[in-house]
Amino acid sequence: MRAIFAAAAMLLLVVVPAAAGPAEDLAQLLEDYDEDGLRLYPSGALWRGEERYLDRYEENLADAHLAERRALNAAYRARLDAIPRGGLSYQDGLSHDIFAWQLGDDADGLALSERFRLIPLNQFYGEHQSFAREMQWQSRFPFRTAAHYDKAVARMNGFARWMDQAIARMREGIAQGVVQPRVVVERMIPQVEAQANKSAEESVFYTPVKNLPDTIKGAERRRVTAAYAKAVGDVVLPAYRRLAEFLAEEYLPASRGPVGLSAMPGGKEMYLYLVKSTTTTALTPDEIHAIGLEEVARIAKEMERVKKATGFEGTLAQFRAFLRSDPRFKFKDEAAVLAEYERIKAQIMAHVGALFGTLAKTGFEIKFFEPFIAPTKASAEYNSPSADGARPGIFWVNSYDLPSRPTYTTEVLESHEAVPGHHQQITVAIENKSLPEFRRFGGPTAYVEGWGLYSESLGKELGLYTDPYQDFGRLSFDMWRACRLVVDTGMHWKGWTREQAIQYLLDNTSLTETDVVAEIERYIAIPGQALAYKIGQLNFLALRAKAEKELGDKFDIRRFHDALLLDGGMPIAILNAKIEGWIAAEKAGG
Repeated sequence: MRAIFAAAAMLLLVVVPAAAGPAEDLAQLLEDYDEDGLRLYPSGALWRGEERYLDRYEENLADAHLAERRALNAAYRARLDAIPRGGLSYQDGLSHDIFAWQLGDDADGLALSERFRLIPLNQFYGEHQSFAREMQWQSRFPFRTAAHYDKAVARMNGFARWMDQAIARMREGIAQGVVQPRVVVERMIPQVEAQANKSAEESVFYTPVKNLPDTIKGAERRRVTAAYAKAVGDVVLPAYRRLAEFLAEEYLPASRGPVGLSAMPGGKEMYLYLVKSTTTTALTPDEIHAIGLEEVARIAKEMERVKKATGFEGTLAQFRAFLRSDPRFKFKDEAAVLAEYERIKAQIMAHVGALFGTLAKTGFEIKFFEPFIAPTKASAEYNSPSADGARPGIFWVNSYDLPSRPTYTTEVLESHEAVPGHHQQITVAIENKSLPEFRRFGGPTAYVEGWGLYSESLGKELGLYTDPYQDFGRLSFDMWRACRLVVDTGMHWKGWTREQAIQYLLDNTSLTETDVVAEIERYIAIPGQALAYKIGQLNFLALRAKAEKELGDKFDIRRFHDALLLDGGMPIAILNAKIEGWIAAEKAGG
């Protein structure tokens, strides 16, 4: 769930400890890593429930920040290299290997960071959106003391500075020809204007003081409210107005027409890094494109089979048109949407224990996207719970243009975003306090999103997809992710246009045009991220097939899933080696 320039977001201050054993040295190294990650990225700290850096906002566009990250990366790699791998326990060895991969990936990203930071905003993960959502979220989970509110005012000042830094970096980008595509800028402008054109009291940024706790009373309450309102009205909203003016008057005229990253100076190198980082493999864009085409052909055959099960007579293209247009597949209102997802949640939770030995203890809520972000969001999204479980996970559902949100993809969507998908995977790792923090709260995209897509295949074992239309919805989502391999590499490596990519999705999936356009514009805004889903899923499926084949009657699905999840996210090669060892141990009797 980040902007592409911040893919390597957990680099930390080096504190060299006194000489100790390898295990102690590694533990200290990882503790330092996590601690400075909180310091350097206060937004991530706040989402975890850590409030020590509440008075700060990211400085990740500043020269000093980049220089510090580079120095820290080099120092951490040196410290890790000094720890003998052979002297570590199994879990410490796993941490060593994952951390080594992460530091190497960070180093590769840092080599390109001066270019990445010139495109700091997009319509999908931009700070202009995430900060507004944070403020709305904070109204549901208000600060506890006046001191917290004072720190939040300081944080708002930091956010305004970040916005001005973003404008400065984008001006540098204009000079170098490193700019966002026109369509991305066109989508951002109304998002920014939606915040800029409100009064302080009407603004989402004011909502935290609308729910001031009763413990803040009298003169202190009046002081806090006045200070907060002043920060919103005199600092935050003017920053949005400056950004709106810049985007419309300077950035839009300078934006690029071609949507692919490789059309930009240095873009091919940037895309190659993003492909490697998000998939955690050495696959080339051309190889990934070919895998996508193979998967599209395979899934189309399965779709023909399920189409026949519905009794529909006609071509696959006609069936997709029928699904997009027939009123029976449309929700009448948001209440019907929520009722459907609650039904699925109850079905899944009644059966999920048969597939997992360890279940997430913290629950999740089902919420609709806020109106100010819904038009550019995908069908759904997941946000993780806080570390202490006080804030639940959130399965966000998009009700914008409700007729375009079909009824037959609900089971596969919830399976991916909530349980057994992201909520199960992410929360089980967070709740495993025996892991070092960077493994509890992180994980490569190929692992996280690969698991989400793999989870969609578990629906039949949970009593889902008994309706052939819902089963077709499952295949439609699988096809959608296969198409991502084709269109993402198509646009960013092969020079496809936005219109070519949209038509490819329309021709090969049953997604509505609203979803298709939002998806293609998402891939334009965050290159490479969409590749992780299918690449990760294929690996998870291959691991399960291998385990089932080699273990035969000894295969226990609950133990297998625990083996995949309990150690947290990791690159594909490390995961594969780990499961090879698990299979060998299961063969030997555990």
